[in-house]
Amino acid sequence: MRMILTGIVVTVLVAFGAGYVLRAQQVPSWQVFSTDSARVGDPGHNLVGQNWSGDPAGGSAGKS
Repeated sequence: MRMILTGIVVTVLVAFGAGYVLRAQQVPSWQVFSTDSARVGDPGHNLVGQNWSGDPAGGSAGKS
């Protein structure tokens, strides 16, 4: 019975230790896989800007 309880305790300790180590090593993928040619910040922000209308001409299309 003592070996079973020891095995359970060791299993729990290994699980908590692995969880701590993996959490400490974790880095968001947008930070790890960034390159010079694709510079984007935190993907939680609006990448096109606050006042983006969707018009590629900048809002002056159709005005003569």
